[in-house]
Amino acid sequence: MTTNQYGLSRDIPDPIRRQVRQACGFGCVCCGASIIEYHHVEPPFSEAKIHDAKGIVLLCPRCHAKAERHFLSEETIIQTMRNPVCNKTGYASDLLDVGDENPKIVFAGVTFCQTLIPIIARGIPLFMIQKAEEARAPFRLSANFANSIGHPSLQIVDNEWRVSTANSDVEAVGGRIVIRDDPGHISLNLVASSRGQLVIEQLDMFLAGLRFIGNPDELKVLSPGGGEMTLSNCLVDGGRYGIVL
Repeated sequence: MTTNQYGLSRDIPDPIRRQVRQACGFGCVCCGASIIEYHHVEPPFSEAKIHDAKGIVLLCPRCHAKAERHFLSEETIIQTMRNPVCNKTGYASDLLDVGDENPKIVFAGVTFCQTLIPIIARGIPLFMIQKAEEARAPFRLSANFANSIGHPSLQIVDNEWRVSTANSDVEAVGGRIVIRDDPGHISLNLVASSRGQLVIEQLDMFLAGLRFIGNPDELKVLSPGGGEMTLSNCLVDGGRYGIVL
């Protein structure tokens, strides 16, 4: 494990990482990309005696490489960390690898194949799939997610995923996007590591007056009047609409 001259490990404790993510808006302070690395800037890691969240920023791999190779100055990074791009736009973003075939959506206990609007809840499409605008271009996937109290948490717009800076915490690592309402509660665990497939493994979402609770085996939809629908290991293949709620 790499340490600096003071014996400080590069392994930043989770609570400090969480503070850094929140301060930076869950994305690179320079460009807003959601795939990030942690960078000590005040002081640099070689001179740091502790991991202080106030002196650590998020940089995407490209911007981090530019900083390490002295093509991006510490002065510029310090300036942007005081007003991160994500906090100006309201979200951090990146692109999904959708592919040039109709993507498969695995939504907790339900799998959708060749379905243009897999789920629509009271007029709001949770997902929408459109064909490519030109030959050999990827299909276009859009989606809407909220957290457990109904606040927008993640939006996909034509393959660009955007996580709101209003979230409590967001991690994008290992092909997963994990959104937490608090340190102990996951409201969305989305896997996008396979080309042409999106998997929602865990979900606690309140959207359009309905609560969606999901795990890898089943999806529950709860309505205000006490109604409940449970779907387990279901397959929806083809059609314009999958499930209409």
